[in-house]
Amino acid sequence: MDALEQYSNDSIRDYVSDRLKALRDSFSILNVGHVTKFGEPVNCRTGIAEVLEIFASRKDASSLAIEGDLGVIGIVQKKDLLKKKTAFMSVTDPAVEKFLDSSAAIVDADENCEKAMELLLKGDPEKLYDDFMVFQNGRFFGIGTFADLFRNVAEIRGVDLEKAKQMQSFLMERNDIRNPGISVERYVRMAHEVGGDFLQCLDISESLSMIASFDVSGKGTAAALLTSSLGSFFATLKLGLPVAGLSPQSIVDMLNKVVMDQTPQEIFIAAAFVFVDKKKGEMTFFNCGYSPIFAFYTDDESGKTKGKIIKSDLWPLGINDFAEVRGNSFPIYKNFRVFMYSDGLTEARNDRGVQYGEENLKKFLFPRCMKGIGAIVADLDAEMRNFVGAAPRADDITVLVAAIS
Repeated sequence: MDALEQYSNDSIRDYVSDRLKALRDSFSILNVGHVTKFGEPVNCRTGIAEVLEIFASRKDASSLAIEGDLGVIGIVQKKDLLKKKTAFMSVTDPAVEKFLDSSAAIVDADENCEKAMELLLKGDPEKLYDDFMVFQNGRFFGIGTFADLFRNVAEIRGVDLEKAKQMQSFLMERNDIRNPGISVERYVRMAHEVGGDFLQCLDISESLSMIASFDVSGKGTAAALLTSSLGSFFATLKLGLPVAGLSPQSIVDMLNKVVMDQTPQEIFIAAAFVFVDKKKGEMTFFNCGYSPIFAFYTDDESGKTKGKIIKSDLWPLGINDFAEVRGNSFPIYKNFRVFMYSDGLTEARNDRGVQYGEENLKKFLFPRCMKGIGAIVADLDAEMRNFVGAAPRADDITVLVAAIS
């Protein structure tokens, strides 16, 4: 082969390679065409020796498309060919069509990758990890591998979950309280990228503010979807209604009705609310099936630290209409601190399977309850890292600490 011919062949290969890459890149990451491998089909009458040489030259090929007189008729899997190879074949060199897999799965290049994965998983379990043929508009397009499809689906889900995580974090970290004398700190550790815990802080009126914590029954993406409805409720409440005249009781009752209407019967939301009314000089607590709320303050007479524990005395949201929305009201004492937490905190386990528990929480919280709320959260982070260690996190942990004066 002279230099001119070599140059011409190299140019053709480069051109074809570029065109194939451009064709694959024209597909969205969501489509099977994006992960399709291209390669020249092999004639069905080609001998096994030559096919093995082709496999040797195409290091990334685990199968080859086989064509007959009317087009591609199937594929030959490299692993199957190597299994059936015998010393006798080197003498007889049978045609590759004898080893053809004509029952290989066929997937459309425009098919959604997750849907394609679902279809393959429903197929013959013995062929689950085999390569499959990809067609577009009724014509052979290329070959897909289960591994490439799986990696692509994982990447798609990873990107989606990361975006969902960022959105959920944005909604939880918003602090729409502008009334002076109220500050909040959050501690959030999701078991997965997204979860069913949610926090909300906002002003209801010039004198009334609310801090609230929620825990949707269930886990993962489904629970996270419901937390977005909570955010939507409060956004609508703030922007679309004359909320200044609403009482804490009416807000809690209204949200319960919305949850009952907008969620399946088996879903409920544990919730804790603290309303701070500066005009009245009081705080009202509502515990709807949530973990106990800890409140600490400095006694005016003795100067000592005192505390209150507000346990659940209302149904979780979404189960039943409230016969009466009862709250626990207290004056805004000096140096008031509020500590709200989801049950993922006390139910966290270490590598020996031991739960953190409420007693450990009290031992942690009581000696430092009057510290700055930022310091409390920092200490809690160190406490949980030390306790949990390398053990897997089974549930979301959210904590909201507030200082009110």
